[in-house]
Amino acid sequence: MKKILSALHPEWIKIQKYRTFWILTGIYAATLVLLLFSLQEILSNSSANVNNKSSMPIPTIPFYVFPGVWQNLTYIAGYLKIFPAFLIIILITNEFTFKTLKQQIISGTSITEFLIGKIGLIFLLSVSVAMLVGISAFIAGLIQSKPDFNQIFSTKLYFIPVHALELFTYLMVAASFAFLLKRAGITVIAFLLYSLILERILVFKLPWHIGKFLPIEAIGHLIPVPNTQIMQRFGVSFNENTSMQAVFTCFAWIIILTLVIYGLLKKRDL
Repeated sequence: MKKILSALHPEWIKIQKYRTFWILTGIYAATLVLLLFSLQEILSNSSANVNNKSSMPIPTIPFYVFPGVWQNLTYIAGYLKIFPAFLIIILITNEFTFKTLKQQIISGTSITEFLIGKIGLIFLLSVSVAMLVGISAFIAGLIQSKPDFNQIFSTKLYFIPVHALELFTYLMVAASFAFLLKRAGITVIAFLLYSLILERILVFKLPWHIGKFLPIEAIGHLIPVPNTQIMQRFGVSFNENTSMQAVFTCFAWIIILTLVIYGLLKKRDL
């Protein structure tokens, strides 16, 4: 633990007065919370508009009811994980732009310590975001007219740590691109192309028993689509539990990406 805290100390020094980081973090956190607390109103208005024009009424989705709120909000929060990925890309590429990595190595920091610091920062960011989503879900569930207190600490609460794993794996993929390409602009473009287009093409082309093990695909199966009343009305049902195969695949990718980044740092001229 002492070694981890020692490795995290330089990371804290770097971001402590880095105004861009805190501004972007604040914008992301505010956007995330605003979105999560606006979902019920957005869905209710959408249902009302559809019902005014359709002969088949659509029920209002109780988005904040326990225990479903844990899955509902973590699922929606997953769509915004690209923003903390940008933060990690900026922080890592800055190490090469401003040569702070080289200065740390010259000052006696080992590559292992440096990597522990970066992975520790990614872990803390992932856990912090998951906790923010969890607190938002808890408050949103309590402010309902008739909250079911018996359902607060249900099995669906595990979606909060699963969301942390989702973020951590996704940010590790972004970090690997940053260490590989070293420039923020190129890294962002390459990461977006891979995560939004290239891997989807690979999943489509490859046999399913292979494609499901790709990183972004595995991340996408951690938190399934929530089963809502609308889905049930149309006879559509989704798996309500996290795929353990996806969990183990994500842990495997975290180990693989850590080794890849370590290999890049060992072999590359810093």
